[in-house]
Amino acid sequence: MSTEQSKALVVRYNKEMIETGNMGVLREIASADFVNYSAPAGMPAGLDGMEYFFTNILHAAFSDIHVNIEDMVADDQKVATRKTISGIHSGKLMDIAPTGKKITLYVIDILTIENGKITEHWGQNNFTEVMQSL
Repeated sequence: MSTEQSKALVVRYNKEMIETGNMGVLREIASADFVNYSAPAGMPAGLDGMEYFFTNILHAAFSDIHVNIEDMVADDQKVATRKTISGIHSGKLMDIAPTGKKITLYVIDILTIENGKITEHWGQNNFTEVMQSL
């Protein structure tokens, strides 16, 4: 896979999976043995954990979700993005009732691509700070 194809795959991951919540895309573009090295303690590190977070936490708590990729760099097998994910707190987030506040998550992700599939994820974000702000 070329660097440009890997970057296009990561754009699809961000726009079609994270932004719209289409977990079918995740299952299509990630390998069955995918590992999320940034999974919180107690959450599965595979595809099930990613699907749970995006479906039952992010999209359950926030509406009008938009992903803006600020920077993207890539080499043969890794693609890194610096992005913002914005939305409106319109649903319950764990024990936090909807506030109607606009939120912005600041995220840096590194994804490994092998044989046209995402196989690994590392990430840093300010999700805890966003929760505290609500």
